[in-house]
Amino acid sequence: MNTDIKEMEITDYNILRNIVSALYRTWKMKWIIVFATIIGGLLAVAFLKYKGDKYSYYSNAAIYSAVYGSYSETTSGVTLMNTYSSVLGTSRVCERAAAEIDDSRVTANYLMNLVASGAVTLGGTSRESKNYGYRLVMQTMLDDPENVVEITNAMADAYVSEINDLLGADNLQVFERATNVGMIKSGSNYLIVIILAAAGFFLSAGIIFVKEFFSSKVYIVSQCESDKSMILGLLPYSK
Repeated sequence: MNTDIKEMEITDYNILRNIVSALYRTWKMKWIIVFATIIGGLLAVAFLKYKGDKYSYYSNAAIYSAVYGSYSETTSGVTLMNTYSSVLGTSRVCERAAAEIDDSRVTANYLMNLVASGAVTLGGTSRESKNYGYRLVMQTMLDDPENVVEITNAMADAYVSEINDLLGADNLQVFERATNVGMIKSGSNYLIVIILAAAGFFLSAGIIFVKEFFSSKVYIVSQCESDKSMILGLLPYSK
């Protein structure tokens, strides 16, 4: 039993020595890690130069609950907007919207996929009545500016029509239709450079560490301490 414990202690000690040795060798070969980090950053810059900046295109339309002269109906419409916001991605709404767009490529399934992927969203909804607002924002964001405005307006119209028809009301209205396309840069160039440079750093450091951890070579004195057979001779001490 004592022998087994001793062997376990020796094994643990050997692992610890190998870790220390691997870290020591990794530090000694840091120039390779620095070189790999620089190469990773340069590859990122070259990639960004080749691909160019990427942009996303968006448009917004606003849906209001407002019934002139009737506060109660206006408030009722606010509740409808929030309660039935999930109707946006249904086939009925998307079929209505697709029928309004004069482009055969924009089908109901295509619009449903846009909603599912978050490319078409209905912002401003709330599950808590105390946070209900009188305005929802229909937004479409795509990689191509074509049909962005048309899709936004069609989805807003279809959503409003479906809710009003479904509940026999006329509370919701599209007050602000989408008229133009906005543009924002997708992603950060600096972030891409940092990620690829970090990948070069950790990959090179990891490879060196693993290689040295399993190496049979001796780099530090403590690797010889528990195995006397590794000592070939002793130098005489002299003052």
